[in-house]
Amino acid sequence: MALSAQDKMLHVANKLGLTSLKDMQGTTRVVYDSVQTAATQHTLFKNASQRNFPLTNLGSNGNQFQVDEALLVEVIGFFIPDASDGGYNNLNSATAGVVFDFYIGNKCVLKDVAVTPGDVQAFYGNGTAFSSQIFLEGAGILIPPQVEFWMDVRICNDTTREASSQRIGAYLFGTGALLNFNTTI
Repeated sequence: MALSAQDKMLHVANKLGLTSLKDMQGTTRVVYDSVQTAATQHTLFKNASQRNFPLTNLGSNGNQFQVDEALLVEVIGFFIPDASDGGYNNLNSATAGVVFDFYIGNKCVLKDVAVTPGDVQAFYGNGTAFSSQIFLEGAGILIPPQVEFWMDVRICNDTTREASSQRIGAYLFGTGALLNFNTTI
């Protein structure tokens, strides 16, 4: 029997003592963060509460979800903010690749993962296609409630593999649980 996203979320929530998560509203969810300044290395999602929409959609809680909110990450994607105000994002950058580490609660859950346009996850592509995503098929990676998460990203040129100074953004897409506002908070 295959493990569903909901089963994994409930199992982890029960281990953390969050028994009310099963009563919350299930949904698909995407969270994203981006930075305005060009650099060869960025930390995304950390200090996201200091950035406003459209640079991030995380809001005042920053890089952690509220009690009874969670996200089972199934897709991680990258984009290049073309405008410094975050007003336009180029999802089809043909030259930017990234190598990233993903942290949840001070534990590195993905280390030195390379994603470049048109590639298969963890392998360098040739820059001819326009997809900068990694698919976490199977059970995915769960970000539980009230646990910080962030991503350290190093940007490289897809063809030369040398460090490249650019703006960068990332999104996490998957199965989520949201607060059920039919109960007392």
